[in-house]
Amino acid sequence: MGNVSQAAPAEPRPIIVDTDLSFDDYVALLYLLQHPDVDIRAITVVNGVVHVKPGVENARRLLSLVGQAAILVVSGPEKPLRGQHAFPANWRSLLDYMPRLILPKRPSPTPSELSAAELICQQVSSSETPVTFIALGPLTNLALALRADSTLATRLDRVFISGGAIHAGGTIHDDVPLSPNAVAEWNLYIDPVAAADVFNSGARLDLVPLDVTHTSGPQSLLFTREFVRRLSTLARGRAAKTMVRIVRLWQLVRPRHQAVPVWDAAAVAIAVDMTIGRDWRDLAIRVVLEPDDVAGQTIVDDNSTANAHVCLRGDQEAFEAAYLAVMQGGK
Repeated sequence: MGNVSQAAPAEPRPIIVDTDLSFDDYVALLYLLQHPDVDIRAITVVNGVVHVKPGVENARRLLSLVGQAAILVVSGPEKPLRGQHAFPANWRSLLDYMPRLILPKRPSPTPSELSAAELICQQVSSSETPVTFIALGPLTNLALALRADSTLATRLDRVFISGGAIHAGGTIHDDVPLSPNAVAEWNLYIDPVAAADVFNSGARLDLVPLDVTHTSGPQSLLFTREFVRRLSTLARGRAAKTMVRIVRLWQLVRPRHQAVPVWDAAAVAIAVDMTIGRDWRDLAIRVVLEPDDVAGQTIVDDNSTANAHVCLRGDQEAFEAAYLAVMQGGK
């Protein structure tokens, strides 16, 4: 399938962002919160890199930082739908609390008492314009919402998923050499059953896998040192400066890479403007559920009907231009 053309929306597009608040999620959220074509209706926090309670607190602090405290923040369950898969404990401890060093101490107002699944269903039902769902973590919350409302899959405008791997290696072995996650991409590894539910739901899925967001991809979207320098030059407001600060901290952690992956930050750029993605293909994606050591792996099933629109390459020039434009003219 060729490249996808997408005209700029006349009105900001209503979006729900589902996130596990890893460092790349902050960059992604800050991009979306500044983008003039985006209207974030809610943020739902999923069990992933962060535990959901500190994740909700951190999301509320982030909204306070950018002056958008009215956006609803809610949490999903503390566990995957089935099994005990989890990110390494040291990652989780770090991401639970370290972001608060650069976020305001006073968070936005108390979050809604609704669950993530309840809020997703409510927002989709009450919106006059079809809602786009952007999943930046495991798919637990979306799977629960789809189970709660059998019509949700057809009423969502699109579902963008940052996750999975088609031709790229599924896990980052040099980061976690002894990880039990042998082949799957992390977001789908954490809750394979939820992932399988979503891919089997009939929703309009757009998948942005590691092929586009990690250094192992054939034409990935990366943050080069020159690109980050240009972003820093243009950064004026608190949101923009915080975004650059987070990327620069990540560069320090990964000094051997001249260009660093910031996975979810690349995925949201494509979600807002699909022309940043190249080589889109309609594929039948099957999520492996067992045995446990390969659960969460994404397999292309050539004998089945396509269930996802998959991006396999990115346009680095367009990606950089999108981020630079937000720096210059964001909200």
